[in-house]
Amino acid sequence: MSQPQLSPPEYDSPGGLIAGSVIMWIVSTLCVGLRFYSKRWKRQGYITADWLILVAAVFATGMTVMEIYGVKEQALGYPLGASIEDPKAVNGRLNKAKHIELSFLLLGIATLGLIKLSVCFLFWHLFARVVFRRFLMVWIAVIIVWALSFVLAGLLECGSHLKALFGQPQAYLDHCGSAIPTGYAMVGSDVATDFITLLIPIPVIFSMKMDRRTRFLTLLTFMIGALSVGASIAKAYIYIKASLGLWTSDAISMLTGLSIWNLAEVHIGIVAACGPTLRPILARILPTESLLSLMSLLGVSSNTSKQNELPSFVKMPEADSAEQLQPGVEKVGSKGADGPRGVRQYEMESWNDAESERRGPHHV
Repeated sequence: MSQPQLSPPEYDSPGGLIAGSVIMWIVSTLCVGLRFYSKRWKRQGYITADWLILVAAVFATGMTVMEIYGVKEQALGYPLGASIEDPKAVNGRLNKAKHIELSFLLLGIATLGLIKLSVCFLFWHLFARVVFRRFLMVWIAVIIVWALSFVLAGLLECGSHLKALFGQPQAYLDHCGSAIPTGYAMVGSDVATDFITLLIPIPVIFSMKMDRRTRFLTLLTFMIGALSVGASIAKAYIYIKASLGLWTSDAISMLTGLSIWNLAEVHIGIVAACGPTLRPILARILPTESLLSLMSLLGVSSNTSKQNELPSFVKMPEADSAEQLQPGVEKVGSKGADGPRGVRQYEMESWNDAESERRGPHHV
């Protein structure tokens, strides 16, 4: 039986793959570095979300090294000339590509889980409402179960016959029949969890007392997470396209596409997770005139006397400390407060850069 004609190879530029991997790593690493520098500069303590994103960045570095290694070994980026279902295609180069792809799958899911958890814990520290935190507790548990479940599913996709993944196509079909449906479930749930996580802070922001301009800037800051949703959708598309073209796509090109988009989703997710925390640095670097122009195009009024005002996220002091709580934040333990006495309040606050510089660093 003759094999179907292969479609033109894709992702066959080794230099482009290496350059893209390195650029994405530099950008995401820079964002993580600026996030920690910003905390140190503002004299703020590190929180759980910071450490989770740091671990995710370490994992992302490992994935970047694997991508570059795969290209250097010609396991990625060099078309094989046969589909992954062609028995004649089984060789050392394809098996090495499959090993790299399996490592990408497992490490990628773990890294994405850490990124989602980092965002959830950031929300936890920013918003002190008990009802909101109860929902976050459930959602954090869902993310942990999601990550662990699909890591185990990736390890056990062929049951006790893990070698079937690297053997003849018939052995793969005999022992790994659940791999593709599990992959569909993974990419679909990845998009869904990203989208839900993106929507979590929106109701809280709309319920807060702030003018239209401040609300717009605050929403814009959190909507950086839409980049992560877009990346997860792109990866889902690549996976579905690859799974439907097992007989017509070049084996190495298919695995390369999956690996590079998995890597892109991870790095974009790290950048998106760091976005809301980088305001103190970005406010010094980027002028606000461009934001004001965008707001005017969208019909959002701006106050020219507050041109330097951008949303900032700061930890509020202990409720029973000698420091006075910010206006609009009820004292913990008082009538109408959301939480019990002694629980730390976290809330969003708009700062005027000129005013904050005159007062000096904000101690927390």
